[in-house]
Amino acid sequence: MSELSPLFIQKAKNLRVLLTDVDGVMTDSTLSFFTDHDGTVREIKHFESLDGMGLMYLAHCGIKTGIISRGASPTLEYWAAILGMDFLFYNTPVKHHALDYLQAKFGVRPEETAFIGDDLIDLGVIDRVGLPLAVENSIPEVKERALYVSQRHGGSGAVRDIAEQILKARGEWDRVVEENRQGTFQSPKRQLHIVKGL
Repeated sequence: MSELSPLFIQKAKNLRVLLTDVDGVMTDSTLSFFTDHDGTVREIKHFESLDGMGLMYLAHCGIKTGIISRGASPTLEYWAAILGMDFLFYNTPVKHHALDYLQAKFGVRPEETAFIGDDLIDLGVIDRVGLPLAVENSIPEVKERALYVSQRHGGSGAVRDIAEQILKARGEWDRVVEENRQGTFQSPKRQLHIVKGL
């Protein structure tokens, strides 16, 4: 892994919220569907457990976390709740509207926010946040705007890698390691704030 830039470290220290895309970032972009007994089509998403723990470590260290998705899935609500995430924005085709919402409702400025993206639909957020982030399988237009590009692919620990780099930049990673070693780390318990159709 390359050394973190001074700008990345500065932005990480000022971070209040980390938001992420789902498909291609938290997953490998594969879309799986099945039809249940009453003919309803259901979606299956495959998440990496290391990513989940990384998001939990961020929350444990006081950084709010959230998902911005163009789609909608009960699976996202379930996974976000398990991870102690704060925000779930879905049915959100213009993703930077989530930043407007966070600023209006919670006073979180875009420059205090990070976002992990991989595709064109993410550019509106990537261009507005203080800490733009990407995964290895991101398109070039996202990578060139990111302050940090994980060497891991979406769905293969990229979110965990990014979480670790943020916590190392903030000087909090060693505490997370020690709390896990001692057995004192506790999963965050948060109320998930769900926003549909921005």
